[in-house]
Amino acid sequence: MSNRGAMRMDTLALTRSILKTNLQLDEAAHFDRDVALLGALPEFNSLTITSILATIEDETGCEIHDDEISADIFESVGTLVDFIDEKLA
Repeated sequence: MSNRGAMRMDTLALTRSILKTNLQLDEAAHFDRDVALLGALPEFNSLTITSILATIEDETGCEIHDDEISADIFESVGTLVDFIDEKLA
């Protein structure tokens, strides 16, 4: 497996952990990239988004600026994984 593939797997695991903690849903530990988030889960609201962003910053050490945030990031687990991957690149 390439380093890129390994990083994606690690980022998916990190994303699952962040979602499980912030959504307080045990099933989040098993979410795949295709699971819809924003608009699909009642627990996924603006407060949750703020908490998720803060957790991403804490867990990765990256800084997320307001102008980087859009609803597209939270469309699915996969779009959130891709966003985190971009921040870590």
